[in-house]
Amino acid sequence: MTEATKINLVSVATAGALAGAVHFGLTGIVNGGILRLELQDWLRGASSLVHPPAQSVSMSLWATMSLIYGVSGVWIYAGIRPRFGAGPKTAVLAGLSLWIVSKFTVALDLAALGLVPGRIIVGQSVGGLVAVVLGVFLGAWLYKE
Repeated sequence: MTEATKINLVSVATAGALAGAVHFGLTGIVNGGILRLELQDWLRGASSLVHPPAQSVSMSLWATMSLIYGVSGVWIYAGIRPRFGAGPKTAVLAGLSLWIVSKFTVALDLAALGLVPGRIIVGQSVGGLVAVVLGVFLGAWLYKE
């Protein structure tokens, strides 16, 4: 690997943490605000099947998930940057790629299994698209070679 193609892992971690924080905040708004009533209704109806952990455990898991999304998205951006060039288009492409292989494919799986109501799937997919792409976009802005 040449010097010009090395990824700055410290910068990936730092920028990824910012991207993860953005993801965490935006998905919190989607799930805790916009979809709150739909999620509560669904959980009441599926109470014998769904057993969420304590709120502190859930929040820790969501924070970890968001950090993974953030770091992965910035790492993808850093990896494709030599081919597509630094900048907003590449950042959006990295975020969109991450969203497709993670949130969109999970949405298809949940829809196919019929486990979650369609409105929740669509809301989380759209909210996830905004959260992932905006998080990676801001993380890419902070990333330095």
